[in-house]
Amino acid sequence: MHPIHPIVVHFPIALLCASVAFDALAPRWPMGGLRETSLYTLLAGVMSAALAVVTGGMEEDLAKRAGAPEAVLELHESLGTVTLVIFVALLGLRLAMQWGWLKDIRSLTLGLGAIGIVILALTGYWGGDLVYTYGIGVKAVMFPVTP
Repeated sequence: MHPIHPIVVHFPIALLCASVAFDALAPRWPMGGLRETSLYTLLAGVMSAALAVVTGGMEEDLAKRAGAPEAVLELHESLGTVTLVIFVALLGLRLAMQWGWLKDIRSLTLGLGAIGIVILALTGYWGGDLVYTYGIGVKAVMFPVTP
């Protein structure tokens, strides 16, 4: 099976970061629709993050067989799951505010979004460590030796 996880992970990274950025910029341009754009971007980011978690789980066995340290794999997986949970909670909070079930508390949504971005960055860091330190998902290419 082709490793799809490295392809998929770029979408939640971009979409979730953009969502928090749009939310942070929304007060500066209140009529610009950035708050609504932030919500739709968050929805797409959560869906792509769920896909990233699923594809990561599918490729975990391959990483173990390739020699990935169990501790690093588990840390990356746990951080990915926490990232998804944080942004699902943020999406639920934003929808509740949108529908008028809760008062719109910008500091709460921005704070939760910022925490989510930090955890997302740590997830990406440890994923990169698996690739660049341990060579997970990288095929060894043998070049002919010329005398």
